[in-house]
Amino acid sequence: MTKKKYVVPLKDAISGVLHGRAGTFRILIDEETSGAKHFSLLVNTMTAGNVGDTHKHDVEHCWYILSGTGRMIIGDESFPVGPQMAVFAPADVLHQIIVDPGEDLTYIVVYAPPGPEQKLKNLGEHAFDSPR
Repeated sequence: MTKKKYVVPLKDAISGVLHGRAGTFRILIDEETSGAKHFSLLVNTMTAGNVGDTHKHDVEHCWYILSGTGRMIIGDESFPVGPQMAVFAPADVLHQIIVDPGEDLTYIVVYAPPGPEQKLKNLGEHAFDSPR
């Protein structure tokens, strides 16, 4: 049995390509790494000028913006976002991230309960593709 980590440096995160090839995901805390059963925590970076795919999750989640600026589309509303701002997305609500040109957008994301991070881990850039 692998020992669970209570402290996870960013350099040790499980990393991969964000859905839509929009940037990089980094999973720091989930059930596999830390034993967390009720949430997961990631630090993601979307590249400057990127328009993320519109998608939804069956869990609530939130973002905390660390650096960069852009827009969050939640349902049919659009919000400007930047450092030191938190954003909430209810379960089953379409959302999209649009990153302003000039600077990457780096943010913390928490999924509660966990789940979408497993799709990222297993499918990477195709994690939230629409079924065809």
